[in-house]
Amino acid sequence: MKKIFAFIVMMTVFSIVDGQRTTQITGAGDSLKTFYLSLNVENLWIAGNHVKWETGEADRPDATSGNHTHCSAFIAAACKKLNLYVLRPPEHKQVLLANAQYDWLSSAEAITDGWKPVTGNNVFGAAQILANNGAIVIVVCKNPDDSKPGHAALVMPAEVSLSKIAEDGPFVIQAGTHNHNKISLRAGFKSHLIDWPASNISFYYNTRPLNLPG
Repeated sequence: MKKIFAFIVMMTVFSIVDGQRTTQITGAGDSLKTFYLSLNVENLWIAGNHVKWETGEADRPDATSGNHTHCSAFIAAACKKLNLYVLRPPEHKQVLLANAQYDWLSSAEAITDGWKPVTGNNVFGAAQILANNGAIVIVVCKNPDDSKPGHAALVMPAEVSLSKIAEDGPFVIQAGTHNHNKISLRAGFKSHLIDWPASNISFYYNTRPLNLPG
């Protein structure tokens, strides 16, 4: 049954725009996009501030640690609002959380919580299609130096040509050194990539029905 569903998805989310085969956003994908935009990531989870991980609001102006960037805290907060679990405080502190999420997402606990890896010959395209159909998709990179931060983001539903996805990866929404509602994977992860197409990142999507606010 899952294979049939995947086939239907592949058949229904493309159109031809300016001669390019382009992914389209379904109603579920549009609702997910609206939810992501409501998180106001471009004004919260700001680098250089110590923040409350669940809201992204600055909370300790005198902090001297834990105030670098907040990509993984943003991921955790978004998932919590959707009643989905991904590794987060208090099970792991905010510092170096993306590296820990990278390891956790491949664990038996993550599988039990509904997370599955995005696989296949075109992982970039598959990740964008899943998001466009309303699935939450995490993209995460682990730093080979365990003492340095990795990076994590969510795939943002977007209408984009397959050729553009192949060139720059899917679109993501992220906190980081600079926060973005929509930026290509290649641009958003540029300081973390070791090659292109990226071999040091992984994608995971959640199979559980989303409980979107509103």
